[in-house]
Amino acid sequence: MSSNDAQGVLQRPTLQVEGEAYTTNPATEALLQWFQEQGGHISDDVRVVHNNSQGFHMRAIRPLTSPVVVTCPLKLTLSCLNLDPEQKEVWHIASCLRPCQGKIPDHILTYLLLIEQRLMGKDSPWHAYITCLPGPDTMATPLWFDEQDMTFLAGTSLAPAAKERKTDYYQQWAQAVTVMKDLGVSLAEQVDFESLLWAATIFTSRAFISTHILPNHETVPVLFPVVDILNHSVSAKVEWDFKPHASFSLKLLEGDSFEPGQELYNNYAPKQNDELLLGYGFCLSNNPIEQFPLKLAFPPMLQDYARATGLFNPENVPFGMSTDFLTKDPNNEQHFLRAKGHPFGRYHNCTPFFQGIPPYIVHFFFIQTLLSLELNVKDINVQKPGANITLQVLTLLHQAISQRSSSLALVLADEPQNDKQTYAKLYRDGQATIIHSVRLELQRAIDRLRKGALRKDAALLTSTEAANTLLSPTQLTKFTSAVANNNLGDNRLIWTTLLACLATYSLMDPESPTAASLRSLFVRHPLPTLEDGIEDAETYSFIDEHLSDFAVSSGQGEDVLQHLDDIGDAYVHDDSVSDPSLLSAQTENLGARVIMWAMRAAEQEVVHVLEDGQSRGCILFQPWHQDGKEEWMYQETV
Repeated sequence: MSSNDAQGVLQRPTLQVEGEAYTTNPATEALLQWFQEQGGHISDDVRVVHNNSQGFHMRAIRPLTSPVVVTCPLKLTLSCLNLDPEQKEVWHIASCLRPCQGKIPDHILTYLLLIEQRLMGKDSPWHAYITCLPGPDTMATPLWFDEQDMTFLAGTSLAPAAKERKTDYYQQWAQAVTVMKDLGVSLAEQVDFESLLWAATIFTSRAFISTHILPNHETVPVLFPVVDILNHSVSAKVEWDFKPHASFSLKLLEGDSFEPGQELYNNYAPKQNDELLLGYGFCLSNNPIEQFPLKLAFPPMLQDYARATGLFNPENVPFGMSTDFLTKDPNNEQHFLRAKGHPFGRYHNCTPFFQGIPPYIVHFFFIQTLLSLELNVKDINVQKPGANITLQVLTLLHQAISQRSSSLALVLADEPQNDKQTYAKLYRDGQATIIHSVRLELQRAIDRLRKGALRKDAALLTSTEAANTLLSPTQLTKFTSAVANNNLGDNRLIWTTLLACLATYSLMDPESPTAASLRSLFVRHPLPTLEDGIEDAETYSFIDEHLSDFAVSSGQGEDVLQHLDDIGDAYVHDDSVSDPSLLSAQTENLGARVIMWAMRAAEQEVVHVLEDGQSRGCILFQPWHQDGKEEWMYQETV
């Protein structure tokens, strides 16, 4: 570049934008002069300017006459390649760090090189560039948050991620200092942890990977002076033009429509706010691609069970979900909740209220459900597993997501006091919105069942609600008195006893409303045989001894179990009746088998629903349809 050209750079006028003046200060002028003298190109239609809120950035002074805004030669780049004498296309520098090659990881060596060049001041060939880099006092990523700033990240996945990354950097810094001291590298005494953190932040926020400009070289982070000045916008239409082994040009594709004073942006591809905040120190308001990350590892026992039973086979992935997750390591993959309207779309699932949850997470709780219910996957319709399994998966997911969201309130009362807190709150509020929206979808599905009208809709009832609805006044009085007299506090035992009573009444009067309400349970749980055995002898003995205290017999003072045995002995099947019932043939010991049925049904049917901060044991009662039609799990929640 000629001296006249250099003077042209220095004499550009002040740029006015909406009453605010943006000037090119001496550091900017020195950077551009150095850049152009070394073969870099910057469009005459743009200006590198500075203000306190945005730092150095780029604005148009007129519509662009060419899409090429800036071109940086490979030789001006800064990376660990500058320490490698075999690299002929970059500057080779005399550095005390050369003995550290191969002994310190390349990315840490790169950070140390930047620190060394910064300490050299005007003796560094990159002095004009490094002078314009933001200093430690302007860093805004969570690695630079103080304790008060971090409170705005509480409950997010970014809080532990930032802590973990900072710890990793500290360990790498300590190891690098030890290596340098062992090698007698004088820089070891000048590199404190803050300086390494500064250099790492510069590279994570500004570097490009070397893949496109050095395609045959191992990938390393590279700083491209001046190209890295542009801020990020997901809507910017840009083209990255890498000429291998030569240069990198940034093109803005709609530059001919730019207004004077308009800021120019690069586009680093769509990024979620956690990546933007951790890597760059800012967030986007209403970021359209925002998702909520989840990480869930299979416990070894559950993983072994799933493998042994073929539950990791594609044909055993339920609800019509994608099987792509089966090809990845489930313990290392991150999965994302998606709110309605996400531009990536939601996850395919025949059950609408599961569509915001990644298939891997749904599959995890499906496997857990099969294990807890002792079901064989070969015995169910995997694509549409039915009400019992779907409800179990629904309540398990609701509990898990409710627990996760409990540490991330939807509304944060504290107001931010600085830019770090402002961006942190922007990020955490977006995360809270997503997880609570998914939680509310699940909650609405449960609420719909909790409000269902028995005998008309599927209704999810507590034992108290079921007793009040299904028992006659006389039956209810006897049942509630017996519960009180026997001090029953165990929800499972109360349900088992109630189911035994309800089954008894349905056998006494097969055409009663009570019998009709139990038909779906009769289909799912056939009457067991005595050979099936009794696992919980204590529960069986209690009901065997006390059932007459809870249930009203048809005969005055008659033992309920004896009455059931008599019903079984005298039963005659009516071929004209097609509705399912508990008894389909003459049978002995019906009383004992009814108790066993109630125990099995309670074990498999009771689900725990979070409601008003409490866990309530509920059972789903739904109308029986001869064609097996079940609607509630395939309906949208509103």
